[in-house]
Parts: sequence; C-alpha cells; structure tokens
Amino acid sequence: MKRIYWQSITLILAVALFTTGCKKFLERPPEGQMTEEEALKDENGVLDFLNGEYTLLGDGDFMGGRLQSLTDMLADELDGSRFTGDFSEIYKRQNSIFGDVRNNFYKKGYRIINVANGVLRKLSLVSAGNADNVKGQALFFRGVAHFELVRLFAQPWGYTSDNSHYGIPLRNEIVIGSVQRATVKQVYDQVIADLKDAETLLPETFTGNYKATRWAAKAYLAKVYFQMNDFANAYKYAAEIAANSMFVPDASHSSRFSPGLSREGILVIANEATRFQPGSELRGNYRSDLNIPVLNFTSQFYSFVNADPLDVRKSWYSNTLQSGYYVTTKYNKDFFDLPIVHLTEIKLILAESGAEIASSNAAALTNAITNLNQLMTRAYGGTTRNLATNATAALVISTARRERELELVAEGSRYHEIKRIGARNGTNVDRRGSVWNCNGFILQFPKGEQDAFAPFIMNPEGGCF
Repeated sequence: MKRIYWQSITLILAVALFTTGCKKFLERPPEGQMTEEEALKDENGVLDFLNGEYTLLGDGDFMGGRLQSLTDMLADELDGSRFTGDFSEIYKRQNSIFGDVRNNFYKKGYRIINVANGVLRKLSLVSAGNADNVKGQALFFRGVAHFELVRLFAQPWGYTSDNSHYGIPLRNEIVIGSVQRATVKQVYDQVIADLKDAETLLPETFTGNYKATRWAAKAYLAKVYFQMNDFANAYKYAAEIAANSMFVPDASHSSRFSPGLSREGILVIANEATRFQPGSELRGNYRSDLNIPVLNFTSQFYSFVNADPLDVRKSWYSNTLQSGYYVTTKYNKDFFDLPIVHLTEIKLILAESGAEIASSNAAALTNAITNLNQLMTRAYGGTTRNLATNATAALVISTARRERELELVAEGSRYHEIKRIGARNGTNVDRRGSVWNCNGFILQFPKGEQDAFAPFIMNPEGGCF
C-alpha cells in the first residue's frame, strides 16, 4: 500500500459544488472561491481535483466518523441516556427534518459524487496514459458515496419484492437544483455498474500513491452484494480478495488503525501529520482515555463482548477508564490510518456468504470455515474456539454474525446487519425492540431538498417505539 499524493489538496475543499438548503445547489460560488471551470482547466487540475476525493471520504463529516456515529446511534449497542439534540433524535429513531449532523453527512456524500462527476466531464483533458486510472477512481468514488447514502436514507434492498421503493437522488452528472429520488433498484444498479467499471479500469497496484485499486472496487462489490443478500456474488468477490497474498490478516487487533502497521487495508487513507489527519470524528465521539466519550455502550452490550474469557478483543473495552461508563479503547490514539475497507470485513463476508451457498457449492463452505477460523484463532488466542471442519452451514452463519459484531464494533456495521437480516427473512434482531423496517430506522432528507424541488418525496415521519 502507498500514500496519497496530497498536492493542492485544499483546492477541492474550496470549490463550491453542492449546497443543500439553497434554492439551487449549484449557484455562483461564494466570493473568493473557484468555480469548477477554473479548477478543471488542465490535466494537473483534474488530478488535483480527484486527489481531493480522499480528503472528502476521510473527513469527519463522512467516513472519518460521521457514518460510523450515525449508524451506531441508530443501532442497538450504545447507551443513549446522555444524548441531546440531533444525537438524541437519531438515537430515538424519530426521523424528522431537523439536524445538521445528518445534513452535513448528506451534503458531504453528494459533494463526493459531484466531484467525481466533474472529473468525468473533463476526461478529455487527461492524457491517454492516465485516462483509465482517473475514470476508474471517479467511478469508484461515485459508487461508494451513492451506496453509503442509500443505506442510511432509504429502506434496504429487499424491503419490497422488486425494490421499487424510493431510494435517494441518483446523480450521474452535475445537476443544478434538486432531483427526484430514484428507486432503490436504480441506485443499486448504478452503484454496481460504477464499481464494475472501476474494477476493469483501475490498476492492480499503485506506485507512489495510496489510492484505490481494482481490489478496492472488488471489496466494495462484495459489500454491496452482501447487503443485497446476493451471496453468490458476495462470495465470489470476497474469495478473490481473501486469496490475494497482498492482503494479510494482522497478527494483532491493535494494528488496524495504527499508522503504517496494518497489512489488512484494501483501501486506507493514511495519516499525514502535516497535511491531513483522517478520522477526526472517530476520535471526537469514541475516544475514552481523555474524558467521558460522547458514545459509550450499554451494560448489556458490555456483558456480551466480555462473555468469553479467552476473547482478546476485551481489551477494546473498559468500565473503569471512565467510572460508571462502558467505553471502547479502539480509537484512543492521537493519530491513526483510516481503513475504508479491510480484510477482516471481507473474510466475514466470505464466511457467511460461503455458508449460505453451501448447498450448491460445498467448496465454499470449506473455504468459509477456513477463513472464519483464521479470525477466530486470532480473536481467542488459539484454536480452542475454532469451528470443526465439518461444521454445518447454519453454525457457520450464526458464528460469522457473532464474530462480525465483535470484530467491527464502532465501525458502523451493526445497523446494516439489523436491516440486512430483517430484509433477508423478516427476522428482527434489534435488541431495542424495533422492527427492522419501521419509519424511524432510516434518516430523513434535509428540508432543502424539498425547498428546492417541491415534488421531492421525503421519508415518512415517525418513530419506531
């Protein structure tokens, strides 16, 4: 893995591409800021513009903490008794039009999409040797942002039999003004198309820069198909990645976010001490060694993660560091690398998906057990808790789901699992007692969408309790 080239990274942050709450999203930029045409006037400008996507993706308002915080607040692991304002409303699954916490996440997601579209519009300025790479990166970012937005602002894939329920606005070009929501099927179809194109356009590796490769596109395709409960395709992509010797399971859980120490990262935004330090909101909301964190866990969840005396992941938690609170130590670092997608998550997708298709692919079940046992050997300090080589598919599925929650705590996974499992077979696994498809279990759109376009269809108001 290599580092991002940060030349002129602030350029992208100054370009006004998307403003929610205005009558038009793309009016004249504020005085002193560049227009798109001024920024994208030659190949260097396009490359600088594209490099800025990594900053936007790792920003605290998006995958640098906001996505994880929003999903964790909606899920069932946190203690919400101290929440106020936006956090309280989101935690209570009340789903109203108010709240900058949600709005800023939404705006940042569409800024990433519009930057990608701006780059795609200017491919004619890019030399032939760079064109595939530039196009592939732009499509990758557009696919990722649409996917992360639709998972929070729409009911999941499977909510309706044909997925004709409303998704999010689909922006495949820079659009002035608001547009109507596409269906969930239309959004997922576009996400998959963008990621598959990126898979073919991006190189195997990069030299000199920490950037998305075709393996990052494959990893996100595994995530997308898994969210759709399309286990055959999820397994296909996850198995390809797990078999690639470029990605190696870390010996210690502490390496995942430690600068320069992890070998699991399929796409990682590296800490750059003098340029960009990703994950600001992860530290701000979860860090527990300096004071009581904003986000802490319920006693029920604390008991769950401490149930097995052999589980070395217990070191991620404390009930004494901040007396009276159950906190995570996962983000107790001044700086860290931010993995956007990593091998542990992919192996967990492989394990559950392989078990799901075992009736038609016996080798997939064997591979699922092997990969799951690799994670469990690390987690329990040996093979004591490993599954037998002849474990049933049902046992592999239930074990993979448990290990996913334990491995990906405070990484925004649990909420999506509640929704995915509910859509899979109607099972409600939420510990707070909501049904998986209640109105408040998704976020409401910013009011600016409807202000700019009166026919815009908002999500139903209401809660889950």
